[in-house]
Amino acid sequence: MAFWPTKYDDSRRRRTPPVPSQALVRTPAETPTSSTPGTPVGSPPRGVAEARTALRLAQLLRGTITPLRGDTVLELLEPHRPRLVPKPVNPLPAMAGKPQGQMLDALLRPVGQIVTDVLLPGVRDHLIDRLVAGRTDHEESLPGAVDLAEAMRALVGRMRGAGKGHLQAVIAAIEADARATADTLTRDTRPIDVGGIDRLARALLRFEVRRMALEALGGASALQEVVYQSRRLARYSLRRATEAIEGFVADRGLKTLHASLATLAQADGLIVIALRNLDDQEETKEESGPFVEPADRKAMNDWLSAAWRLSDTLFDLVGKAAAGGELDDLLFAALLRQLRSLHHFCADLTHAGRPATLDTLKQRLVERTEALAKLTGERLIETMLRRPTDAASARRLLGRGQSLAQLLHDMGLDGELEELAMHLVMARDALAHNG
Repeated sequence: MAFWPTKYDDSRRRRTPPVPSQALVRTPAETPTSSTPGTPVGSPPRGVAEARTALRLAQLLRGTITPLRGDTVLELLEPHRPRLVPKPVNPLPAMAGKPQGQMLDALLRPVGQIVTDVLLPGVRDHLIDRLVAGRTDHEESLPGAVDLAEAMRALVGRMRGAGKGHLQAVIAAIEADARATADTLTRDTRPIDVGGIDRLARALLRFEVRRMALEALGGASALQEVVYQSRRLARYSLRRATEAIEGFVADRGLKTLHASLATLAQADGLIVIALRNLDDQEETKEESGPFVEPADRKAMNDWLSAAWRLSDTLFDLVGKAAAGGELDDLLFAALLRQLRSLHHFCADLTHAGRPATLDTLKQRLVERTEALAKLTGERLIETMLRRPTDAASARRLLGRGQSLAQLLHDMGLDGELEELAMHLVMARDALAHNG
């Protein structure tokens, strides 16, 4: 399964541990809705106490049933006992030597109403708040949602199906939420903005949690629906990323540049999306014929083709600028950031089904960056040796060389970095000496 990778930090020279970033604004599609009217979305989920008790109860009932354990179970459930329910008495001391199944049934008989009428409804509300409404408690740690789902299913089984309606309610809510989320996100046709790819990646990670919870709850039919919606969203996300960088390849205008920059700046989100797509390809094992290409594979191949064409476009533009051509320095730096993000994507995407094209593209990025650095260093020295020296051109090349040095550093090309750095130091000293 895909896991959120380490955040790539633009402010540091190497890929250092992540710096806390500002929270991204949620889109309407991502904003969770409260499961109860009048309850603030940011409030803690309901049923925290019941959830903790249910988790502990499921653990106790998995072990050997003894009179002492019976006392522990009754003590655990006492805070949840409704006032009109008689206080249960431990029947196990009188059942010494009886089979474990009989002892378990005897223990559950006096506490069954507490489990079905208090604990399971509380767990139901808690899971819906967590998995559907997205509510959490920042003040204290909460039980794991998947562990809680497993406990809920175990308790329903122990109760011989009593309370199953609460379990089915959780399954239905997760399925409906997954479908609504995918529908809303895939209808969004606005241009990719800063944070747009990361929002899609976070939505896919929430689908992962839904899948694990449904597996734990035993909701096979709902699980199939969630898997379908997750695959659909992963394909859509790759298509949106492809459209963004294809736009800049075709147009090279400021608007398309912004979309391409915003997309590649979220390389970690792209990795999450790509990992989900590769997982989908591996899980489905769709067979392709000479005339049919599976949808998941097509989405990935289209993205890789667009990334390859974008690299050609970027090297064409920065190559001309490194040779002394006219290009705004900010634009030059923005183009290099895209190259760095492409390399980051190719280098850090680890998966058993990793396409060979990624290795080829990564090597191509390295080779062309090395050639670009060498060209920049040579042009800088030529400019410095020319008489009279064009100080303005030299300073412009010096600034671009420094940006390229940062790119070499980020790509781990230390040998080429040393060579370029030597040229930069020589040029800087000469410019300082000449005033």
